[in-house]
Amino acid sequence: MTKPHSHSQDSSPPSTDLSASDGLAGTAAKRGRPSLEEAQRLPARILEAGWEVLRDHGFEAFTFDRVARHAHIGKATIYSRFAGKREFLEALLAHKTVERRLEIMKLGAGLPLMDSFCMRAAAVMHVLHSPEGRMMERLVDWCDQEFGNGEMNYRQAMYIDALTNITDELREIAHEQNLALAEPELAARFWLEGLLGHARLEGPVGEIDAAANERWARAYSEFFFASLRHSGNITAPSAQP
Repeated sequence: MTKPHSHSQDSSPPSTDLSASDGLAGTAAKRGRPSLEEAQRLPARILEAGWEVLRDHGFEAFTFDRVARHAHIGKATIYSRFAGKREFLEALLAHKTVERRLEIMKLGAGLPLMDSFCMRAAAVMHVLHSPEGRMMERLVDWCDQEFGNGEMNYRQAMYIDALTNITDELREIAHEQNLALAEPELAARFWLEGLLGHARLEGPVGEIDAAANERWARAYSEFFFASLRHSGNITAPSAQP
């Protein structure tokens, strides 16, 4: 995502004394430098610590000091990877978005198109109504409020990213199953907007009803793909004129 200019920064400047302040330095002195695998995992570990801070303390109380304590590292290690709060929260939003997408995309692999998308629709409803899903919504709103401007909207960027991925997935599954999909971008848009619209109209959910989610997902998927077939937007090659 293009990063708008922002003066919002963590209130405390980064420490430059790595030997004194960085928890990794003490560990390195005892057992040598972190392995390549540990170094590669560190950014995700820092971001997950940031997620825990937001969950436990809220957005207004988010600081790099708290993130460092949760991750058991020095604050200088965070600043070596993220210039400030905006860069950190953007990276956290991207990290959680990709993590959620990969979990959902694994569902229904190898099943017929409608069945795989039915499973994913139920999963999306579950995620959107979960405490983590609600926190993601707050994170998007926070980024838009704090860092967005007339040219940058994080929610719109997430929508476009989701639309692109669903379009690609529709194309891939249709190709694997020897189906012709006339307008995959339009189909992806209708699919996504139906899911998001349903979740928003349902409003806050106290306790997730998995069975109700699955019933709705099945009905929605059957209706959606029946409409595609009826309109001629999805056909088997042998059925084409």
